Amino acid sequence: MDRKELTIVEHLVEFRKRLLAVVICFFLVFSASLLFADQIYQYVTQSFQQKLIVLGPNDILWIYIRLASLMAFTITLPYTVYHIWSFIKPGLKKEEARAVFAYIPASFLCFLVGLAFGFYFVTPALLQVLLGLGEGLFETQLTAQNYLSFVFQTTLPLALIFELPVIIAFLTSIGLIGPELLTAYRRYAYFILLVLAVILTPADFVSDLAMTAPLILLYELSIAISKHIMKRKQKGERNGNLT
Repeated sequence: MDRKELTIVEHLVEFRKRLLAVVICFFLVFSASLLFADQIYQYVTQSFQQKLIVLGPNDILWIYIRLASLMAFTITLPYTVYHIWSFIKPGLKKEEARAVFAYIPASFLCFLVGLAFGFYFVTPALLQVLLGLGEGLFETQLTAQNYLSFVFQTTLPLALIFELPVIIAFLTSIGLIGPELLTAYRRYAYFILLVLAVILTPADFVSDLAMTAPLILLYELSIAISKHIMKRKQKGERNGNLT
């Protein structure tokens, strides 16, 4: 049956089936990740030299649940995107479907690059700076909860923010925005990015600065990508007019 002939109820039934498939996949990966939670914990904390402490047995369970949830979310993400794509594809025009499909792999790749950048570069650098501020004044003992919360608060927002070039490229390709608009509102965009950095990171100046710098670089990269796409579109239109 064609998607255009489906009733509202049939749309909801299909949506329910796809949502259920994603939820089942998430919990299967979550359950498997719990079995390897200790290895995941050792990997996540291997770059931190100090011994982390827990304040009670409940903390251990909560740590394992958070680690398993992160693994499940990351691994399930491509499967989720596939079901979203399959659900909306019949309702798109051919050009729109081609544009959306072209950016799906790039979106997932940018998410992984953001995770890696946050985990391997931003988090260790921030920890070194922040702990160095209290060196000689305090004896710092971090709980595993504190450490993992810090890692998640600096890594996950960066992974999401690294989607910015893909989003800008997609919106440019379908004609909703252009490089002129991005350039004209650059100062306002910088202010919004600064506010986002303050909201998404731990409440200290160093973290805010460390988050704002890559945000600005990503925005400038987005402008460059938008200019490239716009030039390519204009060239295609000129060639089309000539023929």
